[in-house]
Amino acid sequence: MENARIRMGHAYGETPPNVFTDFDWVRRHERELLEQYGECSIIVFQQQVIGIGPTYDEALVDAERNLPSDVDEITPIHERLHQRQPFFRVHPR
Repeated sequence: MENARIRMGHAYGETPPNVFTDFDWVRRHERELLEQYGECSIIVFQQQVIGIGPTYDEALVDAERNLPSDVDEITPIHERLHQRQPFFRVHPR
């Protein structure tokens, strides 16, 4: 993506301050996010969904398109929303 303002990676040991709170927020709201967006990839920054799409690349393009023009660079997280299948019982043979 040319002139991207979204930086998905960072140097080892340099974790942006929003990363942990954003992952916690996604985990706490996973059921509501699934109901609202369905199974898809989401890009989250500061506890807000800024991009969605069926693939990571499409979610990233959507997030870039939704950023306000005054934003220089952000470091969001990516999460894949999907229905989790429960384990019933495993029998060793």
